[in-house]
Amino acid sequence: MDKFLYLISEGLKNVWRHKMTTFTAVFSLFLALYFVGLLATAGENTKSILQYLRSKYKIEVFFKQNIDLKVAKEVSDLILEIKGVRSSTVINKEDAVRIFKDQFGEDILVILGYNPLPISAVVNLKRNSEEVLDATPIVNKIKKMDGVEEVRYQGHLIKKIERTYARVMKIFPWVALVFISVAVLVIYNTVKLSIFSRKDLINSLNLIGATRLFIQMPFIFEGLIDGIIATIVSFPLIVGTINGANYVINNFTSWNVELTIAPVLFLWLTLLSGIISVLGSYRAVSGVMK
Repeated sequence: MDKFLYLISEGLKNVWRHKMTTFTAVFSLFLALYFVGLLATAGENTKSILQYLRSKYKIEVFFKQNIDLKVAKEVSDLILEIKGVRSSTVINKEDAVRIFKDQFGEDILVILGYNPLPISAVVNLKRNSEEVLDATPIVNKIKKMDGVEEVRYQGHLIKKIERTYARVMKIFPWVALVFISVAVLVIYNTVKLSIFSRKDLINSLNLIGATRLFIQMPFIFEGLIDGIIATIVSFPLIVGTINGANYVINNFTSWNVELTIAPVLFLWLTLLSGIISVLGSYRAVSGVMK
């Protein structure tokens, strides 16, 4: 136990002795954890945002004038069988008049003396699909159905957003790897500098028969302490950034979306911090103390 406390105390002393290099190491590791945490959170929440946007996909189907309500409902049932369709609601001619009046403030029956509006259907697509939702095949299938006069659909912008999201998620591992590599390199150089500054003490410990592991451990603890500090600093800032983003969304947009942080993210970031710190420190002591 005394040896363990001694090794930790030596690691803390190394951190204090090299305050500037320690600051550089902590700041680099903090940036790595912060950006990796934000990218992971953004990737997870983008799924929720895309699901919300998918719910805004609306396909409007207009039937031919000679189609009666029964046939329209049969076609609507066929639309429901198409993969990717969540719901299909038939709007009869009377409801179409009411909707027209609500939207435009005019009674089309009074204006024209008859009802020219066809029976229609509003088709909503599934919002929880893991794959990029492509409405084009669905629209093409509906157009080929008997009794369908015209099909209108929205969603071109959402499709572009989904494609951009897919590209970003492919790049994400490489961006994270760059941040992690830089953090490992900085901690490596920090610990290496600390080893060189205490070369005389290391030689003395070698002469009195200290084991290699005993000599290396304070420097490994030094890197680990840097990682703990960076982790403690990064967590509140990640939470603050997400809360700030939620404030902007709630107050300046009409989106009914709330960004969340998975609690397991902090566990993964802690493990990542430990791996980066130990890896950088171990490579430094192994490279110098041969």
